[in-house]
Amino acid sequence: MKKIFPRFLFKVFIMAATLVFTSCDFTPPINRKIIDAQNYITEQEYAKAAYLYEDILKSNPAQDLRLKICYQLGELYSIYLGQYKKSVYYYNEVKELTEDPLWLIKTEEKLADVNFNYLKNYKDAIKNYTRLSQFTPKLKNFDFFQLQIALSYFYLNDKDAALSQLTKIQSDPNHEYFIRSFYYVGLIYFEQKDFNKALYVWLEYLKRETKKEYIVQAKFMVANAYESTENLKMAYDIYYSIANDYPNPDVIQNRLNSLYQRRVSRRR
Repeated sequence: MKKIFPRFLFKVFIMAATLVFTSCDFTPPINRKIIDAQNYITEQEYAKAAYLYEDILKSNPAQDLRLKICYQLGELYSIYLGQYKKSVYYYNEVKELTEDPLWLIKTEEKLADVNFNYLKNYKDAIKNYTRLSQFTPKLKNFDFFQLQIALSYFYLNDKDAALSQLTKIQSDPNHEYFIRSFYYVGLIYFEQKDFNKALYVWLEYLKRETKKEYIVQAKFMVANAYESTENLKMAYDIYYSIANDYPNPDVIQNRLNSLYQRRVSRRR
């Protein structure tokens, strides 16, 4: 009996210990938070995920982990939460934490996209795209970066700088945006009210362009330029030719009606 009782107690102890240890979570707190944040992302609870990641950063994690979390926060704020200034802050943090070209390139591309497309911060976009265009060897999207620099200057109303960038593109017939650059050159001349130059460039562009949406877009601007030079018949005919293809038919119809009234008034 003496031997049976201790053996029984030992079995009870083992069962209790097993229950206690299996019910405890010995995952380090920081890892637990990371898992929870990832689960929130899976459940599309992006604000909660961002809150947890920021809480992790307060605990001063190792640099490698800090870098990855900052990048993840940049993604969350730019893609899912629409808080673009916060995303810029965290992407810039990534750049401060590493000299790895792969991290620097993809982070600079993210910054360029946010600054250009969402914040409309064209000055910083120029800096981003310029850095990307200076990597050696040339990056795959080098031609795109050059075009974006030109467009950033255009939107900053620095037409001379934009023309200078577009001229660089036009000096290389093999450039991915060689043909498209003609459209933007014409747009600059149009905004400068040099309609004859704009028409010349756009007509050259139409000889080369093959994409239907771009052709329709350019023809609309050509008609606009003819209208601005009082060549109402040419403007009317071109607007009419794209009436079925232009994305907003009401715009074309309004132009046609306006031109018709102007032509009738001239005859009186």
